[in-house]
Amino acid sequence: MTSSRGAGPIFMCVGMATLAFIVLPLPFIILYSFSPNAYAVISSQGFTLKWFVSFFENDRFMAATAASLQIAAITTVASLLLAIPTAVMAVRHRFVGRELLLTLISAPLVVPGVIVGTAALGFVSQTGIGPGFWPLTVAMIALALPLTMRPLIANLSGLDPDLENAARNLGASPFSAFMRITLPQLAPGLVAGGTFAFVEAMDNFAIAAFLSNITFTTLPVESYSYIRDIDDPTVAAMATLL
Repeated sequence: MTSSRGAGPIFMCVGMATLAFIVLPLPFIILYSFSPNAYAVISSQGFTLKWFVSFFENDRFMAATAASLQIAAITTVASLLLAIPTAVMAVRHRFVGRELLLTLISAPLVVPGVIVGTAALGFVSQTGIGPGFWPLTVAMIALALPLTMRPLIANLSGLDPDLENAARNLGASPFSAFMRITLPQLAPGLVAGGTFAFVEAMDNFAIAAFLSNITFTTLPVESYSYIRDIDDPTVAAMATLL
């Protein structure tokens, strides 16, 4: 018992140190985005907004931002529409192959993004589809689906199914009972799952790098291309906005 109680502060210190290590670069990125000097994080010349203006005046950044927002919006809606019935089936029903189904759906979480991107590129190349907007969107949906399902499954597992059964006993159809009783209670899971899906689709680089081409690119890929050729705080300004 003594060693167990003593481990608490140690784990807390390790956790706080890890969090600080992860968050520490963020203030420097924000300061860099306001620096008038392209090669200094903090400048004696004060602060400027010209790098934010540079971001919005860059046509390639604007096109990539629009593409990323469209992909993220479609991915969020599609992932939620797929995750809701799948989560209900996984929590409320028992059937042969249930564990296999959940394992397959969760596979993108344990497979490195570069492997998923390589596999997706091989598929679109062999089928003649080619990289582009819709292949990347479908890949993002596959990647975001398990992220969307996890909070929904956790949320649904804590709900009392008898409430829905009572509504059905009072004459409501199964669909009406679910929509009016269960779905409103899933709001926390929907918000969490939708947020995960949107952020992942908006910020993903590993898969987008394989499924972009010269005429279509997303914001993370365009940012990488920019900092590879140009060294100024424009990408830091973009990161600050995000």
